Amino acid sequence: MSQVQSPQSSAPRQRLESNLSYEQFRAFTDRAFRWVGFSATFFGLAMLLVFLGDLARDIANWFQTMPAMVAERNDVYRSRVQEGEQLVARELKLVDAQMQDYLERADTPEKKAAMRKLFEEEIIPRKKAALAATMKDYEKDLESIRESTSPGSLFQYFLSHGPSNQPAEAGILPALLGSIWIGVLTVLIAVPLGVGAALYLEEYAPHTWLAKIIQVNISNLAGVPSVVFGILGAFLFVGMVFRPLEGAEVPLPWPFGGAIAARNLLGGAMTLALLTLPVIIVSSQEAIRAIPLGLRHGAYALGATQWQITSTIVLPSALPGILTGTILAMCRAIGEAAPLVLFGALLFVNQNPSLFSRFTVMPMQIFGWADRPDLAWRNNAAVASMVLLATLMSLNAVAIWMRQRAGAKARW
Repeated sequence: MSQVQSPQSSAPRQRLESNLSYEQFRAFTDRAFRWVGFSATFFGLAMLLVFLGDLARDIANWFQTMPAMVAERNDVYRSRVQEGEQLVARELKLVDAQMQDYLERADTPEKKAAMRKLFEEEIIPRKKAALAATMKDYEKDLESIRESTSPGSLFQYFLSHGPSNQPAEAGILPALLGSIWIGVLTVLIAVPLGVGAALYLEEYAPHTWLAKIIQVNISNLAGVPSVVFGILGAFLFVGMVFRPLEGAEVPLPWPFGGAIAARNLLGGAMTLALLTLPVIIVSSQEAIRAIPLGLRHGAYALGATQWQITSTIVLPSALPGILTGTILAMCRAIGEAAPLVLFGALLFVNQNPSLFSRFTVMPMQIFGWADRPDLAWRNNAAVASMVLLATLMSLNAVAIWMRQRAGAKARW
């Protein structure tokens, strides 16, 4: 006779089967998430390696092809100088032949003497002066001849000269200085404002509905497209601030003085400061919140004021986190191009920028070169990209060193 199990005896088995199925499902989801994470990481690393490989190939092509291009340009310059010397010799022979022709036509010794005097004292000196001025223009080509075509010399020339219409003569110096200026000015403008706003919102502002609205808006501004900030900068700084002052002279030495341009370096830095300000505020707030309340309460118990606590405990302890936000803001400012396009940064600037002058930055210069069909310009863009990455890593290294130094001093 078959035994019939009661509902009470089958309940533990159902719970066991349910627990086993749940454990199997959890193990399956864990494996799935691990594979998804591994696949995403592998894909990201693969794309990075592909990008770096393509960049390295273009940089290698630049070092391989540039010596021949420079040698070709040197030959062109030397041929121009030779043409100038030949032109001067022909013109002097022509003047001498004209003098001899006039002397043969003169029928008296007095006319011959007068004609010789006219040529020797007036016509020939004037002609030699004109030819000397012409020869100076040809001799300028001698200054463009680059005797050394070693990789170090080529790269040094690339870093120390401005752009040109010829890829063999193009350099990155104005764009490099513009990017460094933009990064430094953005940090100098945005960090004090961002840290001050974060300290006020976390330490001083009452927790009211207005403070909550401000906090939500700051968080939303961190996700606004950079193009919108470019439109804001063009309207605010160009249209309302600097255009009425355009052409005015600032009586200060370079790079702080000079004529004011409507779309200048300072306005571009202020535009990018608005772009990076939400990032600095949010990261500074997170760093301030991470400080234990016990430090504040202990300081209050010892009789310290709120400003003393903020300046001697809160701010120094939060400095590593604040510097982290500063690093992110600086990297974004140096690498941005979209807001500066709308603000009015140029693709071709052949003079070093000053505080109130027109300017360009490396992302703009790289875009201008990469957009050209010639392969030589693409190689120039690759080398400029390498310079941009090296600049970012150098500035990041300084900021990270400062953050680690500040973190080593924090004890809590």
